[in-house]
Amino acid sequence: MGKDGFKKLDKKKDKEDMEDLKKELDMDWHRITWEELCSRLETNIETGLTEAKYAEIFEREGPNRLTPPKTTPEWIKFCKQLFGGFSTLLWIGAILCFFAYGIQSSKYVDPAEDNLYLGAVLTFVVVVTGIFAYYQEAKSAAIMDSFKKMVPQSAPLSVEVRHCG
Repeated sequence: MGKDGFKKLDKKKDKEDMEDLKKELDMDWHRITWEELCSRLETNIETGLTEAKYAEIFEREGPNRLTPPKTTPEWIKFCKQLFGGFSTLLWIGAILCFFAYGIQSSKYVDPAEDNLYLGAVLTFVVVVTGIFAYYQEAKSAAIMDSFKKMVPQSAPLSVEVRHCG
């Protein structure tokens, strides 16, 4: 932090981070020979990793497990369907209709109820559409979760001819 309370930008560090990201994206494992790949990964096809290399990787990366991504709570997904995108315009239209009806009812003894009905219909349409869209998204998410269950949760690992997994 600088004297003014703002975080100082470290352009050198940002450039190094960008270079690391570029290296991660530049994978050529499918184009090189097995010998070169084993050399880069410091392993052997027949015997696997050495105990020391396994311990180093385990210390740096942790256990060989898939970690699930963070999920969005269901109520937030529902609210996104109910208030996001085109629904926002319909909500604004419904609120304006109710507002116009309120103005009319304060000015006239027997106001026209067109704006009240239009506001109610817009509200109904937005709510029903939001519920339907949420239901469809939930069904799609359930199908995707079933695909995730087909992926194995562990992978075999050879460490000096001792198999782990």
